Amino acid sequence: MSEQEASKAQQAKAQAILQDLLRLIGFEGKVEAFSQDDGSPLLHIETTDAARLIGRNAQVLDALQTVINRILARQSGQPSHCVVDVERYRERRKDRLLKMAFDAAEQLERTGNSVKLPPMSAGERRIIHQALKDNPRLRTFSEESREDGEKRVVVAPAGTGTEVSGQKSEVGSH
Repeated sequence: MSEQEASKAQQAKAQAILQDLLRLIGFEGKVEAFSQDDGSPLLHIETTDAARLIGRNAQVLDALQTVINRILARQSGQPSHCVVDVERYRERRKDRLLKMAFDAAEQLERTGNSVKLPPMSAGERRIIHQALKDNPRLRTFSEESREDGEKRVVVAPAGTGTEVSGQKSEVGSH
């Protein structure tokens, strides 16, 4: 079986599993399967109940994605990197995260002060780090909050230590 055929087969399997899972948990929706750049499945769910299926801070969506990836990994014996999306939520969220990253970089350059972003999931923090990694005037790192234990990205001037110097400011998630 060619790599492309294997990718199509994995997409179809992932699509069927997600469609069954949605039915079992009481959601109606149509699942479409696509291929990501690396050949792994991208599953889009179209539903009238998108908000509940996404959940607060995408917790429900992330849980569905985790379950699908674990099922696929168990069946194939290989790690799975399937992405599950509802009504293009992840695309829109990525666009907002990129804007947030570039706004923070601009604010850092304007003020010279480090910028703390709101708490985010590991995947969201990775998007911020990747977006700013080639800017030689700054560096990014993740920091765990002492109060709530949640992690956030800090955008700091290049050459500073892990402790952030200067006044910190928050960039909200618009």
